[in-house]
Amino acid sequence: LTPKLERLIYVLEWARIEEFADDSWDGIGRPPHVRAWLANAFVAKAVLGITTTVGLVERLTMDKTLRRICGFPP
Repeated sequence: LTPKLERLIYVLEWARIEEFADDSWDGIGRPPHVRAWLANAFVAKAVLGITTTVGLVERLTMDKTLRRICGFPP
């Protein structure tokens, strides 16, 4: 792991976003992603200094380690 990814793990463990992200879905429309995964990804965007959401999506597409840290399935 790089130092930035280690820092991200520390921040995510400290913030514990999954306790605050509600996964409710009323069954209408497209099933949502787990909100905690998305919240973790946006924290990663800030910690890693990624400036755009498009850049975040590209990084998540390429970086299997970052996906796993954020909680997305491999």
